[in-house]
Amino acid sequence: MKAARIYGKQDIRIENVDIPEPKDDQVQVKVKFVGICGSDIHMYSEGLSLPYEKNPLSGKTVPIIEGHEFSGQVVKVGRNAQDVKVGDRVAIEPILACGHCRNCMKGMYNYCLNAVGPDGSGNFIGVSDDGGMAEFSNVQAKFVHKLPDEMGFDLGALAEPTAVAYEGIKRSGLIEGQTVAVLGAGPIGLCTAILAKIAGATKVYISDVSDVRLAKAKEVGIEDTLNPTKENVVEKIHEDLPDGVDISFECAGVQATFDTATQITTTTGVIQVDALFGKSIDLDINDAIMKGHNIHTTLGYANDFPIVINIINNHQEVFQQLITKMIPLDETIEGIEALQNDKSQVKVMISPEM
Repeated sequence: MKAARIYGKQDIRIENVDIPEPKDDQVQVKVKFVGICGSDIHMYSEGLSLPYEKNPLSGKTVPIIEGHEFSGQVVKVGRNAQDVKVGDRVAIEPILACGHCRNCMKGMYNYCLNAVGPDGSGNFIGVSDDGGMAEFSNVQAKFVHKLPDEMGFDLGALAEPTAVAYEGIKRSGLIEGQTVAVLGAGPIGLCTAILAKIAGATKVYISDVSDVRLAKAKEVGIEDTLNPTKENVVEKIHEDLPDGVDISFECAGVQATFDTATQITTTTGVIQVDALFGKSIDLDINDAIMKGHNIHTTLGYANDFPIVINIINNHQEVFQQLITKMIPLDETIEGIEALQNDKSQVKVMISPEM
């Protein structure tokens, strides 16, 4: 089959490779769509998160078939796979988890104690095991989730990034009637703002330095957009809400936006950190203590896919607007570069069938 394999920094090759039969607990999926994620950009441009040493669960090292946001149709089923059959239309939850450590046993398998490699390689297929940037992929049966008949495969591939945003919403404790600010209007920020509105937030601000991304936010129904290069975000929010917002979602991963979150979040409010940061940041812990800020973090998702699939299915029109480009597998590198350099791109989808 044809696959996009990453060997290291700025080294992705479109190759013909063999695919084994699925293991007893796996199914084989014919990939329909796979989204390009910000982490795929970092893997390609910087060589981050890749298994240069053997990952303890997958046993793999580079090269790895990239891609962790994907959907497809089941074509083969391992003999111990349950509740899935050939022909099922599915979205894939790309987590690597042992299933037996204390975190897995608590249902927090996104924090599996045995999944991260000795060199820090990530706990996802498409990162530390072969993923979805290929014509076929073998995945654990327990991590495939059926799609409603009326939901397209392209929307199915949005389940993964939407689950990241949903996990942040869940972790923040957002309830109907609260006010929210989302800092960063990339794919996760946009999904977070959409989900906050669906969850009943009465006010949803979103900020970004890109007017193009803020225009996309307006397209998907987020009216209160702020550009910190053109207006004082802190002053603007406090003009509307003197006490600040109930919850800030940090979806940019830089010092400036984290600092903004500490200034716009109400006393005893929540600062929900959904982004990964490229470097360490400063935190005035005494300020956080005096304001009673609850600083939450999250990693990936756990037990979210069925809920997220239903949310997307019930709001197909708005989520469809997040898909801005579709390309064939041969143009994987061009797709990564487009997402990296063109702020009008939100979700670039690869179709191995194109």
